[in-house]
Amino acid sequence: MRLAVCLWLTLGLSLTAWAAEEIRPDFAMDSDPELRIPEPVFGFNKKFKPLWLAALARPEADLQRLSAEAIAQAHRFGVPELIEAAPLLQKIVAAEATHPNARFSAARALIALEATESAPDLFDVSQRHGSDLRQLIEPALAKWKFEPIRSVWQRRLNATDTRHRELLLAINGLGESGDSSAVPGLLSLAHDSRRTSAVRLAAARSAGRLQDAGLEAESERLTQPTAATIVDRLCAVALLDRHASESARSALLRLARDLEPSVAAAALSRLNAIDHDLVVPLAEQAMHNDDAPVRQQGVDAFVARPTSERIAVLAKLLDDPHPDLRGHVRDALFGLAKMPELDAAVRQSATNLLAGDRWRGQEQSALLLAALDHKPAALRFVELLESSRGEVMIASAWGLRKLAVPETVPAIFSKATRQTEIRRKQPTPPELDVQVAHLFEALGLMLHAPADPLLRSYFPKDGAHGELSRSAAIWGLGLLHAKRPDESLAVQMIGRLTESPAAVPPESPRVRTASAMSIGRMLAKSQVPQLRKYLGPKVGPDATSLAVRWAIHELTGELLPDAEPSTYSKSGWFLEPLDADD
Repeated sequence: MRLAVCLWLTLGLSLTAWAAEEIRPDFAMDSDPELRIPEPVFGFNKKFKPLWLAALARPEADLQRLSAEAIAQAHRFGVPELIEAAPLLQKIVAAEATHPNARFSAARALIALEATESAPDLFDVSQRHGSDLRQLIEPALAKWKFEPIRSVWQRRLNATDTRHRELLLAINGLGESGDSSAVPGLLSLAHDSRRTSAVRLAAARSAGRLQDAGLEAESERLTQPTAATIVDRLCAVALLDRHASESARSALLRLARDLEPSVAAAALSRLNAIDHDLVVPLAEQAMHNDDAPVRQQGVDAFVARPTSERIAVLAKLLDDPHPDLRGHVRDALFGLAKMPELDAAVRQSATNLLAGDRWRGQEQSALLLAALDHKPAALRFVELLESSRGEVMIASAWGLRKLAVPETVPAIFSKATRQTEIRRKQPTPPELDVQVAHLFEALGLMLHAPADPLLRSYFPKDGAHGELSRSAAIWGLGLLHAKRPDESLAVQMIGRLTESPAAVPPESPRVRTASAMSIGRMLAKSQVPQLRKYLGPKVGPDATSLAVRWAIHELTGELLPDAEPSTYSKSGWFLEPLDADD
């Protein structure tokens, strides 16, 4: 029987370690022209801090608690210099008369502020005022390497009546401490079959963190009995977390063949950390395992030690049922294709999968080949526009826009026209709006003039046309009419841009932005007054305002000032000055 804790451990090891360039279908209208929106900044009224400090100094427990909570939260928002509150917070923590809730909040604020000078006070109250405070404070003391608490943790390891939560605190704290003298006590817990699985695994992990040699025999003991449990074997792997000796490698290689996936994945992960060559002989078998974390370890080994033959094996996992894993394989293959000796193998393997009938493989290979600008895939992309799977519909449409093969334009136009007819007759899924938007971008970029009436038909907000396809249609019209003003078209675009925010339904910001871009591209100078009126006295830090700024520059040559970053703030603090808005 699998243990949930083991599986979560393995998944944590396996699915958070992606380090590849991610391929995602994007929209050309989001980057052409490039609009640099400044990062927003957090605005904090300087009048708040003195007020909170005054409240902290009051004797009322609620004021102390709420002030401490506000300070901790404001610090997380990036408000500077709140460390000035540390002396008052320490006083609240240490005072015997402090209400328990106020003490807890003050301690939490000190930890949030990284007030390491408060460690002695925090240590003292954690041992005198209950388990909840210990759960809060002891992990921070471990992180801060506060040495006096180590003896407390050691005593808990040796005591027979230590409560479960307290024991786990001690185990994890000692593992964080760097004190190898704790290893014997941790090993005793790891071997004790009477202990809970959580305690044994935590003890083994902490021992493995503290020692990088000498635990091979202890690990071997855990795998000797024929009836060794899953927890025994997981502990055996954990003890070798920093070991790289020959005997450690041999033990890990045996555990990597374990029938329990959580054990195999943990062992393979450690072997990959030591040397990917150790996993290569096991990689293909691992990639056939039923569990994604095991498959990923095989993938990681082949990605680190690639050959043309291994590329073909890796590419099969573009059809993997686990979305994170197949995405990782796609992005890894994209990186490997940059190596001249592997480029052809990547393209051929992806092409083979693209030709198949499995939707996951079609989607991922389409994304990969489009990112690689593999133009021979264009005709297959045209076929896949008709897929019943939204993922494939979108990937193939995006791929056709990326490849921009002129021979595919009639098919792109035909599909966009048919999808438009369908959506005017019946409700359609959101994937159709995304697909049509990619197709409209392709028609605009490849300057397909016959698409003009179709694109114009997307101006109205009639409910049949989605936000993405409407904005892509207007953006595409700007390309079709670049440097050739069309007054009737410009009037429709300025109408979309300047429509009242009170309109029902309100106009989409994307449509407003695309309209401004296309007015600028067409060089419709007659719309400059309307553009200036819409923009107002300064450039706002949003895409539409920046698009208007860009359009005015295209039309007049005038370079308006950069947008200032927007300021966001939090309201509803427990205590605010009456003149906070001044």
